[in-house]
Amino acid sequence: MSLPSKEAIKETITSEKGKAIIVERQHTPEIPREIEKVESVTGIEEMKLDEPIVGEDGAIVLDNPTPQQVTIKLPLTDDQINQALHLKVIYSLRWLAEWSKRLLKIFGGKFIYRY
Repeated sequence: MSLPSKEAIKETITSEKGKAIIVERQHTPEIPREIEKVESVTGIEEMKLDEPIVGEDGAIVLDNPTPQQVTIKLPLTDDQINQALHLKVIYSLRWLAEWSKRLLKIFGGKFIYRY
């Protein structure tokens, strides 16, 4: 990339009224010769390793991720949550119900209610 000449810099910095003029220059980077073909990525696939990557000391550094099943056990029943939502804000049971309601919205139906 070459730098602009001194005359071009002077023209962009000063104007008739003494204000700075900002000029945007388009720069298209040159593609190196090593790159033969460029393709756009439409979707991201999950990467899977054939075997885990092992460090110098023999410990596993990177392994295939295992999908985790999230199951949360709530400390209240559905009826208790509905009753607690009608309590005053000063009660801690109301805050526990609000927190449970928030978790329900975030994680959907992956909950076990208290019996």
